[in-house]
Amino acid sequence: MFVLFAFLLLSCAYFAQDVKAQSEGTLLIVPRLDLEPSYYGGESWSFDLGSTSLYTLFEGNLSKNLSFSVCNHWFAFTSDIEDAAALYRMTGKASECNWVDWANLTLKLGNFFISAGKDYMRIANFEIEEYDYNSHWQMNSFLWDNFQVYQWGGRFGWQNADETLTVSLQMTTDPGMYRFFETSDLAHYAYTFNTFYEGETVSVMGSVTHSGSWGWIGALGAKIGLTDVLTIGTDLNVTNFLKSGSLSLEAKVSDKLGLVGKLGYDSFSSNWDEYEFAGRFFSGVLCNWYPLRDSEDLRVHFMAAPSVTRGPLGSDTDLYLSAGATYFFEFNLF
Repeated sequence: MFVLFAFLLLSCAYFAQDVKAQSEGTLLIVPRLDLEPSYYGGESWSFDLGSTSLYTLFEGNLSKNLSFSVCNHWFAFTSDIEDAAALYRMTGKASECNWVDWANLTLKLGNFFISAGKDYMRIANFEIEEYDYNSHWQMNSFLWDNFQVYQWGGRFGWQNADETLTVSLQMTTDPGMYRFFETSDLAHYAYTFNTFYEGETVSVMGSVTHSGSWGWIGALGAKIGLTDVLTIGTDLNVTNFLKSGSLSLEAKVSDKLGLVGKLGYDSFSSNWDEYEFAGRFFSGVLCNWYPLRDSEDLRVHFMAAPSVTRGPLGSDTDLYLSAGATYFFEFNLF
C-alpha cells in the first residue's frame, strides 16, 4: 500500500510539470435534516432525527492524468448522546463507519488506471454506488445496512476509449477486521473483480468478491431507461449467508419532482446464528422535490418504507416515515 501511495505521489510531481495539464478542485458541503417517526412491530411509535448528517465531498484533478476524491462524514445523529463521537472513535476500525468515507488518488495512463487509498468496495450494487447523502437505509437491503464497504486498499483497471466500459480488480481490508491491516495474512483481506457498462439507456454491472469474513459475494445490478422519464432497476446479491433481490422504479414527474418506488426481499441462511430471523420484505416510496426556481441546491424529501420480518415466532411489521431536506453548497476551490 505504501508503495502504491509513493508511486501516485511521484506521478503527481511528474505530471505537474506538464504545461497542458489542468488542475481543478471542487468542494461540496451537504447538510441533511431528517425527521423520522417509526413504528416497530409489537411496539409503540418512536420519533428521532434519523439520518440527519453532515457530509463534504472534495474532488478534482491535480493534472490531466491524476485525480483525487475525499468524502467525509462529519456528523451523524444518534439517539444516545454518549455516542455522539462514535464516527471519530471508530477511526481505526474496519468494521465500523467513521468520519472518512473515502480518500484516494487515481492515476490514469491511456486506457488503464490505478488508485490507492480508502474507497468503497466495488460490489455491483446500485445501492452502494449511490452517495450516502442520497440514500435511505430503510429502503435498502440488509447487505447495504450491515456490510461496511468503505475500506483501505488499491484498485487496478481498464476503460474503453469513451469510458462506457470499466473492468477492475480491487484488493482491500476486510469489513470483518477489528482494525485496518491488523494481519499480514492475505486470506483475511477482500478481493473484488468488477465490470461496469454504462450506456445511454442501459447500465449493467457485475462483480465477484471474496471477503475474509463474509466469504463469497456475487452481485449483479442493472438499470434500463424505459422512456426519458421512467427507469427500472434491479440489484441481486448472493453470499454464503444471504440472498437478496430488489426491484426499483424511478419516475421524473417534472424538472422539480421525482418519485422512487422499491420492493425487495432478504433471505437468510439457517446456519447464520447471529440472526434469529429467516427473511425480510422491504419496500419504500420516496418523493424528491426541488423547490428553488433556478437551481436544485435544495432538495425536500418525503418517504414511507414498510417492511415485514419473518422469524421463528411469526412475522413483525415495521413502518418508517421520513420528511426532511438536503442542501448542496458547491464551491470551486482551484
